[in-house]
Amino acid sequence: MIPNEYRNILVENGRQVYLAACSHSPVTKPLEDSMERYKQDLMEFGNPWDLWMDKVKYAISLFAKLIHVRPSEVFPSFSVSSALASVMSSLKYGRRNGIVVSDMEYPTTNFIFLAQRRHGARVVTLRNTGFTLSVDAYKRVLGSRTLLTSAVHVSSLNGFRQDVAEICELAHDAGSLFYTDAYQSLGTMPFDARKSDVDFLASGNLKYLLGLPGIAFMYVRKELVENLEPTNIGWFSQKDPFLFGARKLDYSTTADRFQSGTLSIPSVYAAISGMETILDIGVRNIQSRVMALTDHAIRLAEEYRLKTITPLTPGKRGAIVSFIVKHPHKLENKLRSEGIITSSRGVGIRVAPHFYNTTDDIDIAVSRIGSLRDY
Repeated sequence: MIPNEYRNILVENGRQVYLAACSHSPVTKPLEDSMERYKQDLMEFGNPWDLWMDKVKYAISLFAKLIHVRPSEVFPSFSVSSALASVMSSLKYGRRNGIVVSDMEYPTTNFIFLAQRRHGARVVTLRNTGFTLSVDAYKRVLGSRTLLTSAVHVSSLNGFRQDVAEICELAHDAGSLFYTDAYQSLGTMPFDARKSDVDFLASGNLKYLLGLPGIAFMYVRKELVENLEPTNIGWFSQKDPFLFGARKLDYSTTADRFQSGTLSIPSVYAAISGMETILDIGVRNIQSRVMALTDHAIRLAEEYRLKTITPLTPGKRGAIVSFIVKHPHKLENKLRSEGIITSSRGVGIRVAPHFYNTTDDIDIAVSRIGSLRDY
């Protein structure tokens, strides 16, 4: 059960319904408080560098706690794109040069992998069938030349959820490293990166982790941290970031070796408030509520004769239900004008509930989508 005090966590802004957590979380009271703390710290201390670095370390520890790994295996970056680019800059392509990815990933993953072709990578892109992928699809292309396999945990396109642990095991059996993008799942369902045995995992904080743009975190398994040497780096990647006139690289012994430059400090404050809220409520509590709300949305879809591209089986989906409409982006804007905040993607309009939503929210949004599907 979600404690009652968390049902009123949103800052009052006159909006009727907020169902776009898959794109950007709403303004919450803890987020608002964190921005005030940042302002006060800046005004009181002027340049509180040590305080800010302590907050970065604390944010890292919270993310590590969310996915059950050591803080030394996690590094912060500006976005998932920048974090993934740093990791990819540490890979070498020889006989084993294959990268397996799919068209259900967020586009940044595909773009970054395709850019590796100039360094010798060979990219294999799996094509979805009915907006889903089978484990067998991965099995058919994995082989002795596969260097890295990527399987998004929950697709932002339609909420399709994959069995990351099973695909990871197949990848490792083939001698491949494994990466998962958990941007659309962390904060709404448990994930144990150590138990799942993934090599790399990334997520940003502006969606279900209730933060702001400008910060993301990447997990790199300890055994890999000690051996990979990225070239897409910055001053924080070194043991002594303040060393002027360096004549050689002296990488940090932790995942910090993948870091770049100064982070967006306001985003760090926001990340802390968001992750503290998620951990305080409990991810399993949130998962139960979100599953109930997405179930409700799918049942209502039948009543309003809406077609969805989201899997109907609860274990195959995350916190997104996508409905097929004639003009998704146009409808998104129309709904926004009525105080219903959704997010369009591809052929669908996405309804993405979180713990602060109610069945009444779902009723209002789905009924309007049903009546405006041809808008």
